[in-house]
Amino acid sequence: MGAELVYACARVRSNEKFMLGKDKLNNMAESKTIEDACKVLQEAGYGEEGEAVSPIYYEQSLVKETRKLYSFLYSIAPGQPEFNVFAYPFDYHNIKALLKSEALGTNAQDILMQGGTVEPQEMAADVKERNFMKMTVHMKHGIEEALDMHARTHDPQCIDLILDRHCYADLTEVADKSGNLFLKGYVRLLIDTINLKTFVRVRQMGQPWSYFSSVYIAGGNIDEKTFVGGYDEPLNQFAQRLSSYALGDAAEHGCAGIKETGKFTEIEKLCDNALIRYVQEAKAHTFGIEPLIAYAVAKQIEIKCVRIILAGKTVGIEPSSIRERLRETYE
Repeated sequence: MGAELVYACARVRSNEKFMLGKDKLNNMAESKTIEDACKVLQEAGYGEEGEAVSPIYYEQSLVKETRKLYSFLYSIAPGQPEFNVFAYPFDYHNIKALLKSEALGTNAQDILMQGGTVEPQEMAADVKERNFMKMTVHMKHGIEEALDMHARTHDPQCIDLILDRHCYADLTEVADKSGNLFLKGYVRLLIDTINLKTFVRVRQMGQPWSYFSSVYIAGGNIDEKTFVGGYDEPLNQFAQRLSSYALGDAAEHGCAGIKETGKFTEIEKLCDNALIRYVQEAKAHTFGIEPLIAYAVAKQIEIKCVRIILAGKTVGIEPSSIRERLRETYE
């Protein structure tokens, strides 16, 4: 391990002190106005220096905070291929937006996102020209497969499904090449959370198991047979199949929440909690890539909690209901 990672870990440990813990998030949820909630964010370093977090345009501040997160990581540990686990999803978001806008004859410029390995404007030009030089092999194959399938079906949804599969194949490849067990475990668990949430949604939609098989993402700890084998079982019975996995709690209580309310908010929250609990293991690592990966995951989920709070304040949701939706924190 080089001296640069020793320095990077020290910087990350320092930044962790400014993260929004459970108490601060609860205080934001309980604040009387959205303006009061935004003041907490400013004290925590959200927004540009000297720039207030706008209660009206808070989403822009959260986008900037995400951008700051990755700029910070790339600045303290440049050239770490492990960070592509976080960058590739932005690339794939842009590719999907560009292909769908091409298919529909619309303009995707306003929804392209920073943070990927290819700048949004470069990606727009490369997708238009079918120039794959800056893309991974999976991106190239995903684009070609999505274009072929859309030409045959005229269904824009196939673009999302195909590129999602290639995106997580890229993430799995990054983790495998790193040889880092912590990163491998994180990517596998992330894929499990996506498959579990997809499973309960397509079941509630009344789709057949064959449809789930078409959207299942390989690379997680829970194989496709486990999901398909329990497809026709009551949700609580299916949840027992996952009792030995890290998502056992999410499956048990999340499925119970769906049965009781018909809503997916609880299972989404519990899946995020499983990711936070996993990365908390990095606290045992003094140095290495683990604290950096954990900080990125925890900060992403923190930003999600902030979005939940501010969105709830905007539409007048009761503080108690907002608190129920908050995720566990990296403390």
